[in-house]
Amino acid sequence: KGPRIDKKKLLMELSKELRKAKRRITTWAIVGARVPLVKVTDNTAGQHQVCCDISMETELSQHKSRLLRAYVSIDPRLRDLLALVKAWAKARNINDATSHTLNSFAYTMLVIQFLQTRAPPVLPCLHAPRVSHGGAERELPPACARVGGIEIRYHGCDSETGSDVPFLAGYGASNTATVQELLVGFFRFIADEVNLCKECVSIRDGKVKVANKAAFKHKHSAVMCVEDPFDPTDNVARSVTEASAKRLLSEFHRAAQVSSQTGDVEALCRQFVSAREAQQQQKREVAKTMNPTPATMPAGPQGLKQPIFPQAAFPGAYGAR
Repeated sequence: KGPRIDKKKLLMELSKELRKAKRRITTWAIVGARVPLVKVTDNTAGQHQVCCDISMETELSQHKSRLLRAYVSIDPRLRDLLALVKAWAKARNINDATSHTLNSFAYTMLVIQFLQTRAPPVLPCLHAPRVSHGGAERELPPACARVGGIEIRYHGCDSETGSDVPFLAGYGASNTATVQELLVGFFRFIADEVNLCKECVSIRDGKVKVANKAAFKHKHSAVMCVEDPFDPTDNVARSVTEASAKRLLSEFHRAAQVSSQTGDVEALCRQFVSAREAQQQQKREVAKTMNPTPATMPAGPQGLKQPIFPQAAFPGAYGAR
């Protein structure tokens, strides 16, 4: 074995170097998390920000990425639906585990579970003992790896890339729902069909099951349950608290209502503004009116900027904190 790598230190150095780049990049190193990472936002493209997380985790993360690629290769609607759901979650400010909401991986598990449980299904369960499609049946291949006692075994894991499942191409063709229809259905699923506080999403089992919160390995009792596809003792929704769960459920029901009644994507993804932020914005607007900047003041007789209101009428207003 080679020398042990200090992942936290390396991520801090990476964050520092990225900030030096000749691009409008902002970084945020979260090294105290269970999985240390650097959040990167590239603002070069203006409104179209490019955001990503950089982490240095175990081999297990690589297998998770391959599993997700396998699912995406089966039906292109998964990729499109994920993009819409993540855009909605970001706009509504419910996509960050550090804020006790759900991370992108948890939303990915929710979307895959939704597509597995449609009638007819859009996606199969790649962990199932056997999968049938096109008149043929495939048995689950032997485990391709073992990471920390966790068995890596799913349909496609034995391929060269670990994500090739050509025999499942077109699996969901009998379900003709459009991406827009699936989006509406997804919000109904998380708002009404599944109770994440009492049930557990499991793409490993291909179904929603009764939550066994005692089975998770984390110190704190689970509030919402979304099972890791390889490690059933890992709850990927572990950061959710009682308070944030209420906020999430409220957003789920709002999304279900807006998407089904109006179908207005702009309204669905309207930027969330908290009551505190709205109050602060209102104060800033009032402050601008009471304390106009030179650029907003009307010109005086000599062309100089003059206060809109006499200072004497508002004692202490100018320069006051």
